[in-house]
Amino acid sequence: MTYQVGAYLRLSRDDERDGESLSIENQRSIVIDYITKKGWVLVDTYIDDGLTGTNFDRPQFQRMIDDVRNGRITCVVVKDLSRFGRNYIQIGEYTDYLFPTLGCRFIAINDGIDTLEKENELMPFKNLVNEWYSRDQSKKVKSAKIARAKNGFFMGAYAPYGYIKNEQRQPPLLIDEYAAPIVRRIFEMRAIGMGYRTIATQLNDEKIIPPREYYYNSIGKPNPKKGLRSWSDVVVREILKNEAYIGNIVQMRKGTISYKNKTQVNRPEEEWVRAEGTHEPIVSLVLWETARKLGDRGTVGKSNKDGEISLFSGLLKCGDCGRSMKFVRDSNTRKDGHRNNHHAYICCGYSQGGKAICSPHRTLESIFSDLILGDIREKAQMISLDQDAVIAEIKRKKQADTTTEQKAMEKKLQSLRHRLSELERLISKLYEEMVLGDIPREMVLDMMNKYKKEQQEKSILAAQLADQLTHSQEVEHDIREWVSLIQGSKDIERLDRELLIKLVEKIVVGQKSMVDGVERQEITIIYNLVGRID
Repeated sequence: MTYQVGAYLRLSRDDERDGESLSIENQRSIVIDYITKKGWVLVDTYIDDGLTGTNFDRPQFQRMIDDVRNGRITCVVVKDLSRFGRNYIQIGEYTDYLFPTLGCRFIAINDGIDTLEKENELMPFKNLVNEWYSRDQSKKVKSAKIARAKNGFFMGAYAPYGYIKNEQRQPPLLIDEYAAPIVRRIFEMRAIGMGYRTIATQLNDEKIIPPREYYYNSIGKPNPKKGLRSWSDVVVREILKNEAYIGNIVQMRKGTISYKNKTQVNRPEEEWVRAEGTHEPIVSLVLWETARKLGDRGTVGKSNKDGEISLFSGLLKCGDCGRSMKFVRDSNTRKDGHRNNHHAYICCGYSQGGKAICSPHRTLESIFSDLILGDIREKAQMISLDQDAVIAEIKRKKQADTTTEQKAMEKKLQSLRHRLSELERLISKLYEEMVLGDIPREMVLDMMNKYKKEQQEKSILAAQLADQLTHSQEVEHDIREWVSLIQGSKDIERLDRELLIKLVEKIVVGQKSMVDGVERQEITIIYNLVGRID
């Protein structure tokens, strides 16, 4: 019987490492030689070059299947089964169901597989081997990417706005002299409480070229997405979240569902790869933290008639329910008819649910201003008189607070490291016993998987604890950073939003009460970097 034959050839990028044995020309030679010897008619050759075998949505493969359905070809010939594909379930759907139904013969030359033959016991095994190979290659590629990411290699298609890619690779990113000041300004605007949309509007009003448009201008190409030619709150938010601006590269944030399904999904944050200090930062760590903290707590509060955010917005917390304090305007009329206008703050819990949720905690803005201005000036005055004594006292108090917690962390870390060493010995011993045949292979593999899973979990936990300990030991650095921020404030006449955001993390407001006929209210200032200072 004469067959109308379709020759299918495929080469993936991973296969290219194996050289000539898998090349398209090598496959073509073997397949055509086989068809010629059989005396069959070669109708067409279908070539997918550089495409993976786990995905069957390949242009030439699909064209071949259409020709099979249309009866144009009655036999498909490949060099070996792995050229057809590496997903054993989908291969089976074609070779066991579709081809026989359509009367199409399938031959994999080097594997000795021919669907015309009744006995093809090797085909399922070959399918599994090919799928295992694909899974193994996927793991190797992923491991290589993780290693490159850990070493600080920038693998993005283009640099973050404010940087340019360094062709020499080290450092991976170089400062873009035009865009870097704009990035720095975005962080500064956010740090004084401006919202994402307000920042975007400001940049658009100043006709500053947005990132995507700037990128395409720099490479001399038109922007394909015409709708993205202006700044937006989304673009601003993404810039403020990007650690590249403090000198870090965070990669591997996305991945595929599996080696079979290449759909991109977000990875959990603990799987991201972070390389620190890889290049020159655009913003200081203090500015980054200030903008980030404001991002965490938002810009809660009411703006004034000019659309500005209220002075203490996002900083005030109710000492009872923990909710934010809301900016309000109210007024009263005196007996003489004069109307007094007040700026004040009340608990959001009370505002939303009344006394069933919390009490008002109503406090005038002027009280907060006077109290916090006085406290900042007092701290700045103390520093100007004896900076070293202030640093030593704050350090003593902070270390007293953290000593117990630090000792507990050190003990837990020591225990984890001991268990990791023990697991290393157990895994080595299992290998020995498997080689010697003392324990059945299945049992060894089962135990090995359990040990390696525990090893991975404990390694992650140990790294997290070590990181926490490092941060807890950076007390003096934080104190000196705070001192440098506050020491120039001893003569300030009034508070502004920028200074508050820079110095203060939050202000905890207690409810007013009467003590011996005198109204009392506890207000606690928590400073950035150093916390509460009495």
